[in-house]
Amino acid sequence: MGCFSVLKRAYGRQIETYVKAHINHITKVEFFIAFKAVYLETFTAPNAKAGFRGAGLVPFNPQAVISKLDVRLRTPTPQPLSCDADPWVSQTHCNPTDALLQTTLVKSHIAYHQGSSPTPIFQTVAALAKGTELLAHEVTLLSAEVRTLRAANEALSKRHQAKKSRIRQGDAFTVKDAHDVLAQKDVDE
Repeated sequence: MGCFSVLKRAYGRQIETYVKAHINHITKVEFFIAFKAVYLETFTAPNAKAGFRGAGLVPFNPQAVISKLDVRLRTPTPQPLSCDADPWVSQTHCNPTDALLQTTLVKSHIAYHQGSSPTPIFQTVAALAKGTELLAHEVTLLSAEVRTLRAANEALSKRHQAKKSRIRQGDAFTVKDAHDVLAQKDVDE
């Protein structure tokens, strides 16, 4: 521990010499030159021993170490069970599980609500959760359908482009060429 404060001071002095020499931008090369010089100066046996001696580890003296500790014993106070500790932020759900988790969170916040009966609020949240869950399932199904249709469209457009490129080349399309294309198509499928 004690060596690093010495290292920091020595490195600061080394950088000051660069600044005095009008070297304001330190590249990797200058950094390594400065750090190596400072490292060799700092990490010596006397500095290491002084660090251990300062921590009270050499010579072995547990009382010196304990006397430097600042321990304050106190009884921890229990945290209040209030909703204000972690403010709830409304979120848009992306799947049915998230919708159910958010509903549970809302219900727990309502349960801590003091004053009036929360029954109508629970009914409203339950209805909202059911609707949200249905919508989330529908969105999931529609997303899968969109992915399938996009893949089909991409395959279809590749086939159309392949036909057009063959025609654009201007070559005569013979019966042998047609058989070759059909054979290749059978192999690809």
